[in-house]
This record gives sequence, structure tokens and C-alpha cells, in this order.
Amino acid sequence: MILPLGLEALNFAMAGAREGFGPFLGVYLQHEGFDPASTGIAMSLAGVAGVVATTPLSALVDRIHTKRGAVGIAVVAIAAGAGLIVLTKSLWVVAAGQVLIGVADTSLAPLVSAITLGIVGRARYAAQVARNETFNHGGNAVNAALSAALGYFLGLGWVALAIAVMAGATVGVVSRIDPGTIDDQEARGGDPGSKSAFRALVESRPLLVLGLAAFAFMASSGAMLPFLAQSLVKAGRDPSLVTGAMTVTVQVVMVGAAAAVPWLGKRFGNVAVLAVGIGLVAVRAGLLVWTQALPMIGVVEVLEGISMGFAGVAIPALAIDIMSKTGHANAGLGGVMTAYGAGAAVSPLLAGFVAQHAGFPVAFLTLGCVAVAGLVSWVVGWRMATRGEPAPDAAGADPAKG
Repeated sequence: MILPLGLEALNFAMAGAREGFGPFLGVYLQHEGFDPASTGIAMSLAGVAGVVATTPLSALVDRIHTKRGAVGIAVVAIAAGAGLIVLTKSLWVVAAGQVLIGVADTSLAPLVSAITLGIVGRARYAAQVARNETFNHGGNAVNAALSAALGYFLGLGWVALAIAVMAGATVGVVSRIDPGTIDDQEARGGDPGSKSAFRALVESRPLLVLGLAAFAFMASSGAMLPFLAQSLVKAGRDPSLVTGAMTVTVQVVMVGAAAAVPWLGKRFGNVAVLAVGIGLVAVRAGLLVWTQALPMIGVVEVLEGISMGFAGVAIPALAIDIMSKTGHANAGLGGVMTAYGAGAAVSPLLAGFVAQHAGFPVAFLTLGCVAVAGLVSWVVGWRMATRGEPAPDAAGADPAKG
């Protein structure tokens, strides 16, 4: 059978596991003696592995029937990768752990998307994604609080225990979902026909523009919280408490932001919602260039929660709607998430290099410039890509509202 709130429970439990060390990785490696450039490389490896694996894994999700089992395997692999990271001070072993985490994590978004689409159908997909994201951020907040407590009282290496606990909870929840409730044809967005997944992706101009926006969003946003944490630790703040407090703040705000997206999408369009999300990244960066005083950091983290909450719902909703009726819905989402992952990989590399040679404020300024470029490309590119074409017709996907 499927549990009451089964999809929500799955996303809550899975949230902590799929984050891996998340923002705690940077301060953990800093604590272990890694310099900012090495930390940036280590943080980027999961994203690089995800970039390589996302699209083929997503296309595979459209074909397989054992989606629940694949979720279980992925979260166990993430827990194993976290174990590798804390068992050594070797950059190469940390790198191996990050690669394992990256490949496993990148499979979870299309898997959960497919399970969601297969259970609720396309008409209810956008609203359910918002619910999924709300519980996902709630799970992240709980995991961040648990990780901060473990790091403060026992040491940052104990964050791996929180990951293992959430991975075990995920396996328990997903095993209770009845596979018979998942419509495999609905889960892949219809009959694929004769067109290959690759051709379906590259021939969709709106999907390519969405992928560029997803890249710019994460390239500008991905490293901001962990490098802000490193900046504060360098100034003498406690690494566990600083990172935990910021992460919990972001995740709590993301709960409300994600829950608001269905209403905002119907009223203004998901195109506009995503534009606001990208724009807020530039605002955050500007504030951090100006000051890193604690009261302003609270404002910055609230803005981060809003921007991440908006993007976390708007991006998959737009991707699935663009690729509806193609039979390659999850491959389309995977293509966009490949770009998203590429941005996540580039962000700490860029921020780490700039921070080491020019300081943290200049690194934040650089990330803000990327966000401005991404906002312009999204607004202009979407209008050009959808000109003369039928607009995606999910709630909030009308470009006229964007």
C-alpha cells in the first residue's frame, strides 16, 4: 500500500540523505586543513559527476519499472560516500566519496519526478511538486539542525551519521509505496513514439533556454551559502553553529516559498516566478559585498530561502510541461538538471578561485554578476524561444504571464 502522504514522507526522509554533507562539507574540509581552492574542487566533484550522469540516468528512468528499488540503492550509496569522506584526510578519497554521492544524488530527482508523475498524473503534477518541495525543505531543516548538533557536540565528521539515519528512513518509506499505484506510461509523459530522447531534448528551444537559466541560477547561487559560512569561520565563528543556523534558516523559508509557488504560478506564471528567484540571487550577492554583519546575513539567508524555494518548484514544473506528451518527460527534466548540476559544479570552483586570490567579497560580486546575466538570458531567451510556438499549458507556464 501507499502510506498517507507517501510522496511527502518520501521527500522529507530523502532530503537529508541526498544533501550529503551539503554546506557542512566546506567547513568540514576547512577544519581538516584543506585550502579554499582544494575545498572548491572537492565540493565541485559531486556536481561534475552529476553533470555526466544526469541525462543518461534520466533517460533510463523513463524505461525502468523498478523505480522504488532504484531510490533505495541511491540513498544507500550517498550514505556510503559520506562515510568515505569522514574516514580519511586524503583529497583523493574525499573525491571518490563526492563522485559516488554525485552520481547517486543525480538519479533521485528524475526518479522522484517519475514516481510523482506516475501516481498523481500531469494535471496534478505541479501542485504535488510544490508539496514535495515543501516537505523536502522541512526534511533538510531537520537534517541541518541534527547535523549542527552532532557537529557541535561530537565533531563535524558525525554529520555522516545524520545522513545514514535519513537514508535508512528513506528506504523504509519508499518500500511502503505500492508499485501498482505508479502508472509507467504516465510517469514518462506518454508514448515516446519514434523520436529518441536526445532528439526530443535538442529540438526543444524552450527546454534549452530553461536549461541555460537553471545553469545560471546554480552557478550564481550554489556556492554562496557554503562560502559565506567559510568567510564567517575565518572571522572566528563556530563552524557547526554558523553553518547549521544558516542552513536551517534557508530551509524553513524554503518551505513557505515552495508552498506559495502554485498560487504564484497561476497568478503570474512560473516563468515570472523563476525570474524572481534568479533576481534574488543577485540581490543577495550585492548585500554580501556590502556587509557580512550578522543582522544582514539573516536577511540574505531569508532571500536565499525564497529564491531556492521558487526555483525548486518552477524549474521541474516547466520542464515536465514542456516535455509533456513526448514520452521523454524525465529525460527532459534530466537535461535541465544536467545544466543545473553543471552550474552547481562551476559555482564553488569559480568562488573558490576568486576567494583565494581576491577575497570573499569579490567572490560574492562575481557570483552576483553571473545571476544578472542569467536573469537577462532567461527573460529574453524565453520570449524568443516561445515566439510563434504553442506555450506550455501547465499552470503558470504561459510565457505571456512571464
